[in-house]
Amino acid sequence: MTIALILLATAAGLLALALWWIRRQNEAFGYANTGAKRVGAGCEIGQRLLMASAGEGGGGAGAGGSGGGVRPKRRKPSGPSRRAFLRNSMAIGWLGVLGGFGGATLAFLWPSLRGGFGAVIDVGNVDDIVATIREEQRPYEFPQGRTYLVEYDPALDPTGEYAEITGGAPLMALYQVCVHLGCKVPFCEQSQWFECPCHGSKYNRWGEYRSGPAPRGLDRFGVEVEDGTLRVDTSQIIEISRQTSALEQPPEGPSCVDG
Repeated sequence: MTIALILLATAAGLLALALWWIRRQNEAFGYANTGAKRVGAGCEIGQRLLMASAGEGGGGAGAGGSGGGVRPKRRKPSGPSRRAFLRNSMAIGWLGVLGGFGGATLAFLWPSLRGGFGAVIDVGNVDDIVATIREEQRPYEFPQGRTYLVEYDPALDPTGEYAEITGGAPLMALYQVCVHLGCKVPFCEQSQWFECPCHGSKYNRWGEYRSGPAPRGLDRFGVEVEDGTLRVDTSQIIEISRQTSALEQPPEGPSCVDG
């Protein structure tokens, strides 16, 4: 969340800087135009005075048509000047950069803002989830969090390997993605293990590595219980080593995947 606030503050600062620069350029351009008009008007008045005095002094020469006439005004070109075009192009470029940065920031923050994967998600009543797992004899699948919830018994974890990530909850959250090449790992009801159909990696009921090419056990998420509701923090993936083996659980039936 701290990184998100830093990104937002940076985007706001860049936007304010760009707006200040554009305003300053517009003011400078306005002053330049005003000054040009003042000089032009003065020159025209001076020219008329000179012509009037020449007419009075020359007399017949002016009447004879030998005196010079008033120089015609130069017409201003239609459309923006080159300077204005460059200034506007630079302003548009800055706005494009800021827009892209803002879009990237929003994409980074979006999971946390909408409460989906990548944020802390409320799953449901913890007692109901445990009851469902026991009744169906399989993990509780939570697609919104890409998570399997398995029952966690501290008595089967005497060293407290998972005490911190479970936070005293009777459940543990496993990431559904195989750590080998990213396939979704289904649960085999026959063996009561997680078995990857892509390359044959196998994990026990708690997601600990058992066999295959996977470099470690299944990744997991921290959980907590608040007012009876289980919450899963999917913003941070927790890895366990390949050697971690707190649950002594052999396969309870034939495998669903060869290998």
